[in-house]
Amino acid sequence: MHIFKKLIPVEEAQRILISYAREVKECEEVDIDNALGRVVAEDIYAGIDIPSFDRATRDGYAVIAEDTYAASERTPIKLQLRGYIKTGSYPKNILTHGEAFRIDTGASLPRGANAIVPIEYTSEENGYVIIFRRVSPWANIQWAGADIARGEIIVQRGTIITPRHIGALAGIGYPRIKVRRKPKVAVFSIGDELISVDSKLTPGKIYDINIHTLTSLIRKSGGEPVVLGIAKDSTESILKKLKEGLEVADIIISSGGSSVGQSDFIRAAVEELGAEILFHGVMSKPGKPVLGSRIGDKLYIGLPGNPASAILSFILYVKPVISKMLGIKPTHRTPGGLVLKRREYGVKGRRLYKTIAIKRRNSDYVYESLPASSESISTLSKADAYFIIPEDTEFIDSGIAVNLSFFDAQPQLAGIFIVGEYSPSILRSIISIIGDKYLVRYIRRDYEATLLAVEEGVADIAIFTKEVKNSIRLTRKIALAGDASRGDIVTAMRNIEGERIIVVGSHQSAILRYLNGLAEAVIAPKELLDLYGVEEYRIIGQEPLYIYASRDLSEIIRNVLKNLSNL
Repeated sequence: MHIFKKLIPVEEAQRILISYAREVKECEEVDIDNALGRVVAEDIYAGIDIPSFDRATRDGYAVIAEDTYAASERTPIKLQLRGYIKTGSYPKNILTHGEAFRIDTGASLPRGANAIVPIEYTSEENGYVIIFRRVSPWANIQWAGADIARGEIIVQRGTIITPRHIGALAGIGYPRIKVRRKPKVAVFSIGDELISVDSKLTPGKIYDINIHTLTSLIRKSGGEPVVLGIAKDSTESILKKLKEGLEVADIIISSGGSSVGQSDFIRAAVEELGAEILFHGVMSKPGKPVLGSRIGDKLYIGLPGNPASAILSFILYVKPVISKMLGIKPTHRTPGGLVLKRREYGVKGRRLYKTIAIKRRNSDYVYESLPASSESISTLSKADAYFIIPEDTEFIDSGIAVNLSFFDAQPQLAGIFIVGEYSPSILRSIISIIGDKYLVRYIRRDYEATLLAVEEGVADIAIFTKEVKNSIRLTRKIALAGDASRGDIVTAMRNIEGERIIVVGSHQSAILRYLNGLAEAVIAPKELLDLYGVEEYRIIGQEPLYIYASRDLSEIIRNVLKNLSNL
């Protein structure tokens, strides 16, 4: 019977090999500077906020916005200068009405200020700042936790570390990373005609190319090659190499042995080891004579000897096995272009590199735009690609196709988008259940942007503060920490009113102000106070959260949320 009589489809060969591949369970810790290309072995959550204080996003003057309401070009207002806040310093003085602080971009907002007037709308004169334009509360401020919030997922297990991930991990002070051990891949060549590249070429011999190309492919795929050398065209020689490989490696591959006689030697060797031959021959050209077998609990994959066939067959059959052994989430081909689903605006006079996160949806791709902020760490850690809006273009309209540039040679596109309100408990619970199957991307959005993401089919899971159709209702407790009778109470909840209530732009800002002694009390969700280690508080109410999940995830999410009744 001809050895290649029963050929199987490429996809079937891939499925068989992946189904028998064993994930490497051993882990090791590496320094952040040695983590590039390694596969993360644990979910890494932010232990701090970025920024960890409210900061100015423009050079200018920290003010109380209400003091500027009467300012105009014709009728400027004057505020007394209290000092100069430089980047890296932490102001201790309290700003009161009629006063201002000069402030640098990135510097910490002083207590009492709620806006920054850009320097181009001002001038200084005899200890006063002259302001020619009004500003609204919260103008030109980046609130604590606006970029990365404490408890937010930074890198999910099964992710291949890129320079962008390293930046985010450095930003949260994460110097060592737990990664999967590299699978050891034993590799040898088969053929009497082969000699090593450091030998003298004689008539009838050829240099062994494949041992070097396959070794480099193993490294590029995340494995650790173990080079066994060259086996002769004999059952004994091949058997010896296989036994060596079983001793030192997690998987064994070879190249060569495609002819009928050589295949007989290979089959005899694997059968002597009690191997199960999974398939021998695939419906592809090149790459037909691929052998897939299992020796005990280890895979042996025999690749063709033709260099082009060996490389292609490695990419098709060995690389997916190494990815499975490392726990890498399945990846998909990436689009060369994308049709915009909504109008995207540029920046007048400047070329805008619009960063986006991309997710495959059935046979199509959807995306979510990310902030074009120079100071943002999370934007690059979450982005997959970007497109350009030229300097002279006001906007690119929906329905227009744009060309994409990807940040990575092997993009890891998300399988699930979670969009909306930040709840660390909900986020962690969802990832703990579906994280083994999906690469999850969380994108913080306000109510309107989250609703749009649901309507456009971008969000698989959405977290709202208002009820939406087909959503599941949860409640989370609201608590007060500190002594509310002694002074200011800071909160990010706009539905709370009172004479001493100071409303800020994020829960993180409110809690950090309280912890840093810039307020006597704070009102915030209990789950966030717990996250920051605030132990003494009292429950004063609750707020609803509404969780939307796409139809295929709704049952899973319902089961997840059952365990969050005490949010």
